Amino acid sequence: MNIGIIGGGAVGLLLAAYLGQRHEVTVYTRRLSQAEQLARHGVALKKDGKTAVAAVRARPFAGAELVEPLVFVTVKQYDLAAVCAQLDSFCRIRTLVFLQNGMGHLETLSAFADKNIVVGVVEHGALKLDDRTVAHTGAGKLTLAPLYGSPAMAAELAGDDDFPIEWADDWERVLVDKLVVNAVINPLTALLQVKNGALLEVAPYRDMMAQLFDEVRQVLPLHSAEQAWQRIVHICRNTADNYSSMYMDVANGRRTEIDAILGYVLKQGEARGVALPLVRFVFCALKGKEGGDADG
Repeated sequence: MNIGIIGGGAVGLLLAAYLGQRHEVTVYTRRLSQAEQLARHGVALKKDGKTAVAAVRARPFAGAELVEPLVFVTVKQYDLAAVCAQLDSFCRIRTLVFLQNGMGHLETLSAFADKNIVVGVVEHGALKLDDRTVAHTGAGKLTLAPLYGSPAMAAELAGDDDFPIEWADDWERVLVDKLVVNAVINPLTALLQVKNGALLEVAPYRDMMAQLFDEVRQVLPLHSAEQAWQRIVHICRNTADNYSSMYMDVANGRRTEIDAILGYVLKQGEARGVALPLVRFVFCALKGKEGGDADG
């Protein structure tokens, strides 16, 4: 199968490394220099002390006309508008899979109402080491769910033990389950500058995590608050030695996804008339760290 991947970050490279072992993959990057590296040397996957290389095609996304029947969009949510602005690039594409954190991007996807749209969440730990190398730092799964249209070509994807792919019928539950995890773990690890495991190991941090969860759960349609909390604890424990993506963004002076995550939670609170003082405090603290506007 021919597959396109828009985005050369950690998630895009991880996806290319695994899918590239079975399929013809083209990675669409923001920079020409990264595309040249990937096209010349392939994408390198580091895991358990070993390195595997998958050959891929690569080219800059700007001005490209995509021809693959299945395209994954892996850019962060704040870059999604720029991708959607290039509608002409998607004329020949029938199925798109969006792998953004948060849920604020769902309205943006209406621009692709004539296509099959799938949304999903990546529960793997991935760290981009350079333009063509990604470290698989934590095993998880890729969960996909149709938003509208049909899964089409995406339904033909087969995972394996190292990169399992699961399908769900309820896209909202899939996204909410991931959002509540991101809303608790990512901001706190970035603010406290600690690894994920510290949120469980340090008693005051665990209390902070519980308090933040208690506010977040008030405005998200959780199937079970207890199950959601246990899932957060499970992920913290399983990724104890990992730094969250938001931690890495702050550490490297990059823009974070705080708007897509806690910003979305705050909007849900406003819509329901629910005050979320701790969520707003953490949101403002992270916006301050990235030098942004704290209007949420």
